[in-house]
Amino acid sequence: MTLQEKYIYNCYLETSRKLNDKPFRYRKDFDGFEDKEEYVYINKLGSLFKKFPNLNVKDFFEAPFFVYSEKYFDLKFYTTQRAIKAYTIYQSKFLLDVPDHEQVIEKIKDSYKFIYNFCKDNSIKIEKYTEFKSKENKIHDFLIHLKDRKVSLYCLFTFPNFDKILREYDADTKNFLFGDTLQNLNFYRTKYYSSSRAKKLCTMIYEGLISKQTI
Repeated sequence: MTLQEKYIYNCYLETSRKLNDKPFRYRKDFDGFEDKEEYVYINKLGSLFKKFPNLNVKDFFEAPFFVYSEKYFDLKFYTTQRAIKAYTIYQSKFLLDVPDHEQVIEKIKDSYKFIYNFCKDNSIKIEKYTEFKSKENKIHDFLIHLKDRKVSLYCLFTFPNFDKILREYDADTKNFLFGDTLQNLNFYRTKYYSSSRAKKLCTMIYEGLISKQTI
């Protein structure tokens, strides 16, 4: 088995146990695993994630638990179109519609970790994140990160030039990249400002990163 296949299996194991409030241990010994029926599905999922690298593996396994009213999904399920549909709904609706949900709070924390490391690697100040555009990219990097589900939309509301930079792009470009998400920006901004947890967390982490960063 490849390291990626082992990672995929352990992501599945972690998600299926944690979201049912059950203890779990990551599997370390994979001797003979390729002879098991489960490996067929792990191998298929490995091909899927390789073909679509923008898919977030952990989110992919989490998605159906929040989209469908079921508590168990076997590995075979994740190789179906129903799993793809769940991931799409989870990313484009659930994670935007409920900013104070625990899963969204975790995504916000992960997003700021990603932003901090990205800014550090590219020697830019945190507050300049939304202004940054790599030489090889035609659009600002934060838009690519948003499209690839690496950052939460709610985090971007804390950056001072977010709206100004968005206005540089025409509606067709934004619709092509994000569907109707950015068309409904004011709707999500209202959710953000009326949230009891998300806005406070975003503001606290953003200000903390600015004071922490030494560039």
